[in-house]
Parts: sequence; C-alpha cells; structure tokens
Amino acid sequence: MIRHHLAASSARSPQWFDPEHQADILTAFDSQLTAGLHDRGPNSPRPERVRELGQLAAASALPARAALLRWGALPGSVRAHLLTSWYGSQVARSSAA
Repeated sequence: MIRHHLAASSARSPQWFDPEHQADILTAFDSQLTAGLHDRGPNSPRPERVRELGQLAAASALPARAALLRWGALPGSVRAHLLTSWYGSQVARSSAA
C-alpha cells in the first residue's frame, strides 16, 4: 500500500526532517508555553491537548515526529507565521509570477 501524506507534499508545509524547521517549531512551542495556555482562540488547541502533545514530543526519540507533535499544538496564527517566515507570503509569490 502506498501512503500519500498531503501535508508532506505541500509546497507550504514544514519539512519535518529539516533541523532548522524543527528548531523553529520548538522555539514557537516553548514561547507558547512561556506565554501561558490560558489564551485559547478558535484556531488553538485546548490547553490540556497542548500539554499532552508537548509531553509526547519530549518523550519522542525521533526529531521529525517531535516537530510534528509540537506543530499540532501550535495555534493557527503561529503556524501561519512560521510558514510565511519559511516560504514567504502567498500574495508576494502570486505577484512575482
């Protein structure tokens, strides 16, 4: 069976095996914990889910899996910021074409 992961093939997704992306995701996750988990928006996971994903990531021996778990714990706005910092904005890309 061939498994196709949409996020892995997307032009705008984290490169799970890239150490720089892993470091950026870890920094964003740590910043989120430092800021506190009381502030939950509509695109943010529940605080208990953030803690659970963080514990699973910390226990993982696989850096790519840990990055993926932490990514799942980040609010949508933080994910969007990281994607923009890695790949630029969609508006800039479409105007350059």
